[in-house]
Amino acid sequence: MIVTQSTLDCIIKYINSMPSCFASLLFFTVVLMGCSTYSGKSFLPDLHDYNTKHKEVFVLKKRLLEISGLVYLGNDSVAAVNDEKGELFLLDLKTNSSEKYKFGGKGDYEDLVKVDTNYYALISNGDIVKVSAPPQTSGEVYTFPENHKKIEFESLVWYKHLRKLVLISKDQRARVDGITAYTFDPATKQFDTTPFFNIPIKDILIKASSYSADCKPSGAAIHPVTGKLFIIASIGKMMLICTPEGKLEKLFKLNPAQFPQPEGIAFANNGDMYISNEGLDGKATILKFPYSGRK
Repeated sequence: MIVTQSTLDCIIKYINSMPSCFASLLFFTVVLMGCSTYSGKSFLPDLHDYNTKHKEVFVLKKRLLEISGLVYLGNDSVAAVNDEKGELFLLDLKTNSSEKYKFGGKGDYEDLVKVDTNYYALISNGDIVKVSAPPQTSGEVYTFPENHKKIEFESLVWYKHLRKLVLISKDQRARVDGITAYTFDPATKQFDTTPFFNIPIKDILIKASSYSADCKPSGAAIHPVTGKLFIIASIGKMMLICTPEGKLEKLFKLNPAQFPQPEGIAFANNGDMYISNEGLDGKATILKFPYSGRK
């Protein structure tokens, strides 16, 4: 039996609404039916610069079930934000210990970056919250102009050479075809609503070899070694590799057995890649892939 990606996504949404005991069993069955073509692989085609056979899987505590966004801090430690609450978490993946800091109220927090000593959390409507470094966390909100819920965002990237934050759209509400990015300057505290780049949907469909594929970005980061922009999509189960200017170069499909709901991506300075998943059957995870490419 062949299960299409769109069908699998619908099934996963249904599983999320079920009690965890039934969800675990049903998800395991669906994975066996729908992901047999992956044969245990994390990416299709193979992501040759990464040793996927030696990946590490970190299972997170229950309070991190709604993990979203990811910042690498060093020595297998990361920062993350709670998807539904204004909470910043500092995690030691080796010991599975965490510290929580409150910076805001309820919201739809989607991504997180660190600039110098401050963090910036992205809200789905494009607003950005500047979070001072722990333990004295406080939030200062910058409002994305004239959105009116027409653009939904889930990805925020720090472009160090430009000294700007780049917001990448998840859904444009039919305003613009494809994936569009905008910028925010932390120094002037100003947004630029002129598109920074646009990835046409037709380019994605061609790379995916499917004219029914869906791709809604849920996280992004700049690779520290290659300088390429990596974009992951939970809806569509894809990874896009682009130039920093948004030109699509490669597309990889994500194994839904390993990436049930990928929401964040980050890199260590040596190129090791970390991808976070919100919890599907009661457990959120972070996967670490050692970098084996040219440095």
